[in-house]
Amino acid sequence: MSKLKKILVCSMMVAMLSIPATLSRQVMAIEVSKYSVPDFSIMIGNRLYTLEYANDKKNESEITKAIAGNIGDIYIKTTGDNWVDNSTGGEVAVSIINKLDVKLFNGVAVETPSVKKGSIIFKSVDIDTNFQLGNLAYKIGDIGTVCEGYASAIDGYTFVSADATFTGKFASLDQPITLNYKKQNIIVNVPPTTTVIGITANQMFNESDEAYVLVQAVDEDKETTKIRVSLDGVEIANVNKTYMFQLNTRIVGGHVLKINSIDKQGLVGEEQTFVYIVR
Repeated sequence: MSKLKKILVCSMMVAMLSIPATLSRQVMAIEVSKYSVPDFSIMIGNRLYTLEYANDKKNESEITKAIAGNIGDIYIKTTGDNWVDNSTGGEVAVSIINKLDVKLFNGVAVETPSVKKGSIIFKSVDIDTNFQLGNLAYKIGDIGTVCEGYASAIDGYTFVSADATFTGKFASLDQPITLNYKKQNIIVNVPPTTTVIGITANQMFNESDEAYVLVQAVDEDKETTKIRVSLDGVEIANVNKTYMFQLNTRIVGGHVLKINSIDKQGLVGEEQTFVYIVR
């Protein structure tokens, strides 16, 4: 036991040799983080010993062999979550200690308990109609772990929420959860609609008659779109509002009036052509 006592002296714990301690048996696992480790316990490689066990004379041979055969550092817990490196006496972050594996505790091999699994049955519905969207989805994972990626992308819908009781983790077998989706309001861009009032195809006018034409064009969201008007091949209007103009009835003969519209996305409507005659 002289080697072990030398280790404890280096860690300034020799005064605590007579304190009894036991390891919590409530949790059995491999990582140190799964244990409730008593103060002044010793970590030699993957072997964990309580102070009481290490200072028992009958265990001296076992401890000596563990020290002699160990590769790496020896860690000693002081109080709370504090650990020190026996070689340097420096403090070691508990996050490093927690990730170390324990294969033997006080000379006995650690048994890793089987991990309990939980399953979740996800049902996706339209939040407004309660209509089911697609098939049920099943996910299985360790109880207590986070269930990731449970809200799938559904074309034409936006995910809103899950049941208020859902914690986001696997909790039990066959846990039914409803996922709420809302239908997206998708506006499909269509060609603008153009209305022409005041003229019809092949209409006859007397020379110098006053004739007016009103042109209105709107797109799918009822907004006025650009209007283009040409007479006999010459553009006479290119405006972004309702347009009214007077026909040219001063020149006798046939005339060609073309009217079209273009929305903000550049989609062109159906061109309308009117031929009229002045006599």
